[in-house]
Amino acid sequence: MHKTPIYEQLADAFAHAKDQVIIANVNADEHRDLGTRFGVSGFPTLKWYDKNELNDPTDYSGGRGLEDLIAFVEEKSGVKSKIKKPVTFVEELTSQKFNEIALDPEKNVLVEFYAPWCGHCKKLAPIYEKVAEDFSQESDCVVANLDATANKDIGEKYQISGYPTIKFFPKGKDKEPIDYPGERTQESFVKFLNENCGKQRLVGGSLSEEAGKIPELDALVVRFNSVSGKTEIDKIIVEAQEISDKLNTRPAQYYVKIMNKIVENGDYAETELARLDKIIKSGTISGSKIDDFTIRRNILSGFHKNDIKKTHEEL
Repeated sequence: MHKTPIYEQLADAFAHAKDQVIIANVNADEHRDLGTRFGVSGFPTLKWYDKNELNDPTDYSGGRGLEDLIAFVEEKSGVKSKIKKPVTFVEELTSQKFNEIALDPEKNVLVEFYAPWCGHCKKLAPIYEKVAEDFSQESDCVVANLDATANKDIGEKYQISGYPTIKFFPKGKDKEPIDYPGERTQESFVKFLNENCGKQRLVGGSLSEEAGKIPELDALVVRFNSVSGKTEIDKIIVEAQEISDKLNTRPAQYYVKIMNKIVENGDYAETELARLDKIIKSGTISGSKIDDFTIRRNILSGFHKNDIKKTHEEL
């Protein structure tokens, strides 16, 4: 068979055990006698030759992905592969994982149905990887792909006839997919997922300035910034606490925490905002921690220093 990058990776995976496993290829055009001898009528054809039965090879009929090939060789030879899989943020699906992930009623899942030989799929791959990384902190907004040639049951179920085909499986019991309607750019994918997953991601993965902000509580912040009497401030904090209890989310609780901190120290919002900015820009935190600090910064930014100090002083 003609060498492919996947086949070369397969050979590398077992290069440490050449005394036990050999990954080889034959140009059947140049060696037609061998092709005829072993009944090769199409290309590529993969066969497994057991060391004890060299004249009676086993036809390989599994998937053509690297994982499928490695699993087959490991099973037949008893030799474990040694290969470093490239880090990817794209959830790589099989038929089983498709049912577990794409059809999970608690997840929104974007699925690219691809073929390993597809040129458009290869062109899309680096863009799709960036999109997956942008949403890697969102457990309920998954960016996935599936080799529809290796998992034909899924491809046939969803009538996949061209590659790549991209479908979105929304949350809910129905899980009826919709075709992705946008351009195949990082910006378009991010916009689509934000709208359909209810997220606030920017290209590059950071959160937008609106992430974590709650309109009901923002309205109370406006009032909090402008009042000067203790009675009115206490009333606003009680209202904020009621909303926080109803929503039961960390951002909602943070609004109440800020208000109480400002009552103790009128400069709290300004100093805390400066501290968070410094940490975020330092590059010493990542992932969920950056998201948490960004949400806090977004909420803090609604509190005005001058009004806050005036309120505190009059208290």
